[in-house]
Amino acid sequence: MKLTANNLKYFSIICTGVALAYLVNKFEGAISPLFFSMVMGLILVNFGGWGKNGKEAATFAARKCLRLGVVFLGFQISIEKFVEVGPRGLIAVAIIVSGVFLGLRFAAQRAGLSESLSTFIAGGFAVCGATAIAAISSTRKSEEREVSYAVALVALCGTLSVFVIPTLATAFSLSDSTAGAWIGAAVHDVGQVIAAASLMSPEALDSAVIVKLTRVVLLIPLILFLTATSKEKGSEKKSLRTATPTFVIGFVICALLVNAVALPESTMTAGKELSKILLSIGLFGMGLGVKWASIKALGSRPLLVGLTAWVVCGVFALGVIKAVGL
Repeated sequence: MKLTANNLKYFSIICTGVALAYLVNKFEGAISPLFFSMVMGLILVNFGGWGKNGKEAATFAARKCLRLGVVFLGFQISIEKFVEVGPRGLIAVAIIVSGVFLGLRFAAQRAGLSESLSTFIAGGFAVCGATAIAAISSTRKSEEREVSYAVALVALCGTLSVFVIPTLATAFSLSDSTAGAWIGAAVHDVGQVIAAASLMSPEALDSAVIVKLTRVVLLIPLILFLTATSKEKGSEKKSLRTATPTFVIGFVICALLVNAVALPESTMTAGKELSKILLSIGLFGMGLGVKWASIKALGSRPLLVGLTAWVVCGVFALGVIKAVGL
């Protein structure tokens, strides 16, 4: 993006919108600032008259800022929490993440969804909602409407989980630790996990956060797996090293450094927040590239697939947790 007064004006509008999303998140933690940023981008381009003059700023946000946000995602990877969950917990989380991702992607494609949309929905359900979708979308060519639809879908299902899972956990007489593990394994966004587990008890909250952050760690192998198996049209077969985008390598290096070096807590917090802010800017930019008509053209099938997957994946997660004795 050329540094012109016009571009700075439009980019400042994007940043102001993201700031508003964070203000909403401050008052209602279950509403992801990433999701709300994307929604405001959609509203602005469809009803606010976002003109062609702002296209360059939107593209800069959707590409450059999003990819830089993926690099700083390394600050959210905690190997310490990964170890803290214990052998049984690691087995459970690995089964849930791999089972949900592979199973849901396969089922979604069989239901008629595109490969990209199926991958976005599966990644969002399996790992960490909008954050995972943003990270996955930055590694492949994809339609912005599919990214927007997938983000909206996992946000809807994650929000439903905040109210449904604690109620079911009480009805099933689950222990606090088991209920927390279920929340951490089945709810998508970190804020939604905290909101849901807080309705239970401090023990449930601790269990939920540990399991959730363990799922986040698995974003690294998922991104590398998708990069290695990518089948973009017209692309030649490459080795993992040459096929992996530079920013994905930066993400892995950042995660390794953060866990190898004892950084001050303030630095860790700043890194995590910077990642979320950059990803929010990126999704706002993506939202600016989507017209309502293009989303409507996707039809109701992805919604039906997503709601069905929400139920099936939730049952699967609880079954695995009970089977390993968490």
